[in-house]
Amino acid sequence: MQVKHVVCTHRNTFLSYNNYWVKSGLDFEYLADTTPGVLIPEHKYVSYDENTIRKELSFTGEVSKQHYWNSHGNRNIVWFYAHLRMVWYWTHHPGFDYYWFYDDDLTVADWDSLHNGFINNTSDFISYYLFKEESVQSQPNIPKIDKNSSSGNNWFNRFPGPGDILPGDNKELFGSFFPIVRYSNRALELLTSLLKEGIYGYSEGFVPTILNYHNYTLDTIFDNTSNSKYFDNSIVQLKHKNITIDWSWI
Repeated sequence: MQVKHVVCTHRNTFLSYNNYWVKSGLDFEYLADTTPGVLIPEHKYVSYDENTIRKELSFTGEVSKQHYWNSHGNRNIVWFYAHLRMVWYWTHHPGFDYYWFYDDDLTVADWDSLHNGFINNTSDFISYYLFKEESVQSQPNIPKIDKNSSSGNNWFNRFPGPGDILPGDNKELFGSFFPIVRYSNRALELLTSLLKEGIYGYSEGFVPTILNYHNYTLDTIFDNTSNSKYFDNSIVQLKHKNITIDWSWI
């Protein structure tokens, strides 16, 4: 199995986290957003900016200022449609079976324990947390959003929102938390083809929802008890911004 590890970074945050990643021992490549400006990391990297994404993916969409997650109106397409940079990366590196993408402010104490837990997992999409609207019955391994989360089913009053494009007959909604995700090759291929058809949306809802619609398989690293069935988090110690994120945060 050929697996690629990609750290998503930005020219404004790179120096704050580079030391951690260099010392992590993980065989990774930076995917660096240089909008605007130049990034000169000490590690191998692939760089892009918003204009590159638009041009090479023929993307003409914008981010609606009416969308809940763009309430301040300052989110560009690279932040709001986070899967675009991942799709763009895949178009330049299509030869791997699975792709892990990490935000640069994610930390893990034991990478081997984390990845060994998923060696035999063939799911098409995995994220830090993945959940579904309370009426959804498919993907039985994915927990339903519930009152123990901070947003509850109200999460799905925010997604889909203005500018999110889904098939008219889609009935099942999923959401996720995106600082760490894994895609199968075929999942990224599908997302690429959908972009060409003008089908896209806020990534944390759109990606699992559209993959489920096309009968692709989903999984979650942590469940609604804030535990993982794939590893012992007292060993892995997966954190985002140095915080252990539990289900109540969702």
